[in-house]
Amino acid sequence: MIEQLRSVFEADPRIAYALIFGSSVTGKAHAGSDVDVAIGIAGPHQLDTMELGALASRLEAAAGRRVDLVLLDEAPPGLAYRTFRDGRAIFTRDPVALKTRRARAILEYLDFRPVEELCARGVLAARDGR
Repeated sequence: MIEQLRSVFEADPRIAYALIFGSSVTGKAHAGSDVDVAIGIAGPHQLDTMELGALASRLEAAAGRRVDLVLLDEAPPGLAYRTFRDGRAIFTRDPVALKTRRARAILEYLDFRPVEELCARGVLAARDGR
């Protein structure tokens, strides 16, 4: 499946890098699992909603299963950080862009983590009736 996904990325010059994450990487995938894919866009390129949908369709056809596609530049800090922490790069056209985005994800998450922890404490307190 990785080779099939990689071939889709190789054919699209707008894609700088791609990672898989989630159950495909953790080994918890089952027959009905989707494939979580995060991508970075190269240089000045952009993908509008229609183009993103078309790319997702090509990836699903290549993978033979549903693909959940994430644009890393639009991902919340926690998701971007966990994608780099737990995911695996499967395609790299621009290694500098990949390293730069990974560093930015870490820094943004470190800024965001206190807010995330505060929210989590609030949810737990509400759940526990405090």
